[in-house]
Amino acid sequence: MLEVKDFTKYYGDLCAVDSLSFRIEEGEFVTLLGPSGCGKSTTLHAIAGLIEPTDGQIFLRGEDVTDDPPEKRNIGMAFQNTALFPHMTVRENIAYGLKMHGYEKAAVDDRVDESLELVDMPDHGDHRPGELSGGQQQRVSLARALAYEPDILLLDEPLTGLDRVLREEMRGWLNRIQREVGVTSLYVTHDQEDALSMSDKVVVLNDGKAQQIDEPERIYESPANQFVAEFVGKSTRFHGQVTQQGDNRAVVHNDSKPITVSGTYPDRTELSLYVRPEDIDLVAASTPNATDAENAFTGTITEIANLGDRAEVHVELADGSVALAHVHRFPDFDVGDEVVVRFDPEQVISI
Repeated sequence: MLEVKDFTKYYGDLCAVDSLSFRIEEGEFVTLLGPSGCGKSTTLHAIAGLIEPTDGQIFLRGEDVTDDPPEKRNIGMAFQNTALFPHMTVRENIAYGLKMHGYEKAAVDDRVDESLELVDMPDHGDHRPGELSGGQQQRVSLARALAYEPDILLLDEPLTGLDRVLREEMRGWLNRIQREVGVTSLYVTHDQEDALSMSDKVVVLNDGKAQQIDEPERIYESPANQFVAEFVGKSTRFHGQVTQQGDNRAVVHNDSKPITVSGTYPDRTELSLYVRPEDIDLVAASTPNATDAENAFTGTITEIANLGDRAEVHVELADGSVALAHVHRFPDFDVGDEVVVRFDPEQVISI
């Protein structure tokens, strides 16, 4: 459906994107995920025809559109700032894009009505953007982008700036609309929750290069390198050297802690180890046999953050390292309590 092949973009001597390649199949929702300045928006704007690549090609439905202007590409876009015309009504904003694509007046009216129904705003057609909430403005922006049935929908951080509750609501709403319409979508964000919750596939970028292109589950559970492991999701990180092997198990010595991991590695291999907070179990240090299992270490709670649906607990271990665990909300533990941190070797990510 869409193929970006060896896309490279320089601004003077600065390489914003370096030989980036990926494909999006018909109906897929794909996310470009990465920190600010990693090349996400540059890539999106090149696909839209708003900037010219230094090198590489962009194919849409099998046709090379690299040199085509934006109006020659049947692409819809929704931006962070919505880009709605403040002097126009909601109906006029949606109609504008249709007229630019050559729709007749009768067809325009019908499509505007259908678009307003799609975004659950049939009674807001005569409002102006300034009379709408931030979430409603984003819905109008999306309605305008979808009205003329684009081949692909490009979404440039449309949820940035919304409060947490509205962002979560809009995330679910956007996902539902995309599935209902079936439009192929490319979403740009620095927010990992957006990427993991909505995407069929995630392209993780850093410094203009693809770090991993994969399904959300594999991005989170099997990161390709240290950047992906540390950027996507929280973790407790250890580092050490393989000292023992056996039965698809390896022991990695991290300072004074022997950490058992699954897999087979050459002796003396240096590994970075990551354990997700939901995979760490905490028990009171007084619990019988609490330290008998593999990967069981005593520590002291230094911080507890109650987040509503769960609590985030920081535990300082004997060697000074800190483990991060997610436990049930409002736990019985207190800061200063002695606890045992435990995790299964199968849950350790080794890189």
